[in-house]
Amino acid sequence: MKANRFLRAVAVTAAAALTTGLGTVVVDSAAAVTKSTVTLLSTGDITSLNSSTSSGNTTYNSTVGSLTGMGFAYYNSDAKLVMNTKFGTMKIVKKAPKDFQIKYTVRKGQVWSDGTPIDAVDLLLSHVVASDAYSKAAGLGDPKTVTPKFDSVSYGGTYGTHVVGLPVISADHYSLTVKFDKPLPDWELLAPGPSPVHALEMLADGKKALGTAAANKAAKAQFLKDFTGKVRTRLTKMGNVWTNSYNVNAVTAATSPLLLVSNGGFIIKSFTYGDKMTLVRNPKYTSGPAMATTNPIKTVVIKVIKDNTAAVQALRNGDIDIYYNTLPTSADKASLSAMTNVTTLTKTGGNYSHLDLRVDTANGKSDDYTGVFAGNSQKARDLRKAFLLAVPRVEMVQTLIAPIQSTAKPLDSALAFQGTPEYNTIVKSSGVGVYSAGDQAARTAQALALVKKYKPTASADNQVYTVRLIHADSSTRRRLTALIALEVAKAGFNLVETNAATFFEDELNASSDYDVTMYGFGLNSLSQSNGTEIYKSDGGNNVWGWNDSTVDALAASLQGDILTPAQITAKRLAMEKRIVYNAWGLTLYANPTITAYTKTLKNVKPAPVGANTTWNFFEWHY
Repeated sequence: MKANRFLRAVAVTAAAALTTGLGTVVVDSAAAVTKSTVTLLSTGDITSLNSSTSSGNTTYNSTVGSLTGMGFAYYNSDAKLVMNTKFGTMKIVKKAPKDFQIKYTVRKGQVWSDGTPIDAVDLLLSHVVASDAYSKAAGLGDPKTVTPKFDSVSYGGTYGTHVVGLPVISADHYSLTVKFDKPLPDWELLAPGPSPVHALEMLADGKKALGTAAANKAAKAQFLKDFTGKVRTRLTKMGNVWTNSYNVNAVTAATSPLLLVSNGGFIIKSFTYGDKMTLVRNPKYTSGPAMATTNPIKTVVIKVIKDNTAAVQALRNGDIDIYYNTLPTSADKASLSAMTNVTTLTKTGGNYSHLDLRVDTANGKSDDYTGVFAGNSQKARDLRKAFLLAVPRVEMVQTLIAPIQSTAKPLDSALAFQGTPEYNTIVKSSGVGVYSAGDQAARTAQALALVKKYKPTASADNQVYTVRLIHADSSTRRRLTALIALEVAKAGFNLVETNAATFFEDELNASSDYDVTMYGFGLNSLSQSNGTEIYKSDGGNNVWGWNDSTVDALAASLQGDILTPAQITAKRLAMEKRIVYNAWGLTLYANPTITAYTKTLKNVKPAPVGANTTWNFFEWHY
């Protein structure tokens, strides 16, 4: 599952996710299971220590980032944004029509896990990885046309669109003032995330060992000089580190501790790809809410178990303490509910599954797409619509989702939450009803008729178009794909499936060898602009080459204009109408998420937004 895709549209927290930990000791699995250790499930691989690159932006990676990095704000259990004053403060210092300024102040006294003071210089990298103008001006690449040296998912968002010039750092280096070209909605979500720039600078210079206090200070001063002067050669080296060096498949004694510097509650101690990651308490942690003091958690182990049955069995056996799955089966729920020593919670939140169709070359990529759905012609739209009409959403929900959550229904909006008045308004008028009207046989017949406009010989026995669908390797995704394949074949489409273990890091972002993707989004923000950035033609999250000038204008307004609730709904409706018209994709269902945990563990709570198990780690205790 992709993480933070929507958050990246409005928040410059990208760099915070790469703050990890220090030291390397392999912990014996038997010894790890103690009353001070929490072992939690990851249903997918941890692939990077930086969840802000195009390949590293997954839920599984951001779970680590929540443990190892803290910034200006977070959502509480009531989905309310809480200012993290332990890290710092932010306030509007000027509010003029063309001059909107926010001052971010880092609380003095905090240090990184290697003892280096945290200050506003550590916030500046967020500007580098979120400002299209800066990337272009510094010779790091125009994100609209190429993959920049910092391959960030934050380009094209609200921050980069509206920021003016360079942030101004205070004389004491603890405050940063950022100017925007207009007052902005959800400005609290634009806060820059901290990065250990001294460590990145040293890595860019080829160093591997931790530096002295003097060396760290000098490295931070060097970064400030590089940033202010837009020193392309040095920033290019840092970009390579930021983009590539955190993509590790192991943390061992040979791993540079510079890659593991953290300001979060925990620091990485060991990691083996496909198996587990072990993190231990950061003794220098003061950047967020205080940890529980009663029977506190000292060690967190993230265990990768992709097989659903094996994951449930692991909880039953006590091999894991927290089970968290956004793609459970009905059998999983039944087994979990039968465990007397386990608390099981089912929740539908901001995570949903969807199908997305390729249209053109993705923003900033060079891979040309020329497949069956390519282009904006009537033929391309017809074929995309035909494919989506033949997708048996109702059967998919009834077969795989309703047994887990009896009230589950197909999801008809990507921009509004199910069950809200806004959702009802959008669904009523967006045109999405064409994908629910009548029964599936009638919709598939409509699909076949559209295909026959271009291939008259098409039939249930003659598949005239081959469609390549890719998804992450998951039993639920495979079952969904099987249902899709059977039905779209009746409309003349031959569905070829690829379920890839390296879906997020390779296939989705680096390959052009697909026509359709299926995965889940984690909605990690409740902002006015949530969900809009992905559809912008220049959005850093747009990997399908979608492009529509009307959608671009609507997304820009939702990201950058202060609107009334009625105006927000109207613009979201207009945007969804264009998405339906273009037949870019189809939302499937809101994921029924199961959180199950051993009853001896306290304060484990489903994520208020998104799909992050570790969002409230500081409250956990036995």
